[in-house]
Amino acid sequence: MMNRWPPSIANRIKVVDISEDFMKAKMVIKQSWLNSAFDKIMFGGTTYSGMDMYYGMALPLILSTKEIDAYVFTKEANIKYLKAVKSDLTVFFELTEKEIDSYVTGINKNNKHEEWLTVKGYDNEGELCAETKLLTYVRNWPRSKDDET
Repeated sequence: MMNRWPPSIANRIKVVDISEDFMKAKMVIKQSWLNSAFDKIMFGGTTYSGMDMYYGMALPLILSTKEIDAYVFTKEANIKYLKAVKSDLTVFFELTEKEIDSYVTGINKNNKHEEWLTVKGYDNEGELCAETKLLTYVRNWPRSKDDET
């Protein structure tokens, strides 16, 4: 499904591996003339787009196994472009049981929780090109008007 999502297609993002429990994933952003500047360096927006999408899709699936209906969005992001991306970019996502437990505890206590998660992207030579920290906000769904605080 993620590979058929229009923003993934437009940015040439492809999921190549996801663990059965959705705790780990690997995506590749294929470099092409569609997502690169005239100097053949991948656009920062393309890089960020590939680094932002997974947790918002995976966390509701993971939390549903713990009988929590939730919606997720990125509340804040800090991306560091460490090296120009001149090849495909392989992006790794990994959640820990400790992070999931924090979400579950926060949701059970306050109907919401936010946590900083990290994503790293490597070029074809295995060099770290970009690192993104995402403040990922999770809230019970459906949200009632009483929970607006």
